[in-house]
Amino acid sequence: MSYTHLMTEVSDRYVGIITLNRPDQLNTFNSLLAGELVTALKAMDDDPGVRVVLLKGAGKAFCAGIDVNELADKSAMEYRAWIEHMERPLVTIARMKKPVIAQVQGVAAANGMGLAASADLVIAAKNTKMGLTAINVGLNCVGPVIPVARCVGRK
Repeated sequence: MSYTHLMTEVSDRYVGIITLNRPDQLNTFNSLLAGELVTALKAMDDDPGVRVVLLKGAGKAFCAGIDVNELADKSAMEYRAWIEHMERPLVTIARMKKPVIAQVQGVAAANGMGLAASADLVIAAKNTKMGLTAINVGLNCVGPVIPVARCVGRK
């Protein structure tokens, strides 16, 4: 399948590779990327030629969160639906039968940190900076908090 904001491949070693491909926007989620990512994750989970999924970001950042340019002029109900759509990849990863490995470099912020925390294993470069930063732009970062709390723990 062809995607606008993702690159996918399946290696001859049973590794399904999904690359977030919006490097000029630090791989931030927009509505299209979020939808494509859910589709790609489900396709990899259903593919018998894939035993493990590697999730990575093109360019200097893994994922800097959500593209807040889509936030303007939404009603409360539209905002709620939009946030649920943006968080759907995190839920999809949690429900997958196959393991997901996040290859993280640069920035993993907000939903990007949620992606990393949702994965079964994270391999992070030394230059990686992670954080739940949605509050800095006036958003409530509930979606990523759940997988982060599960893997970091209460303390």
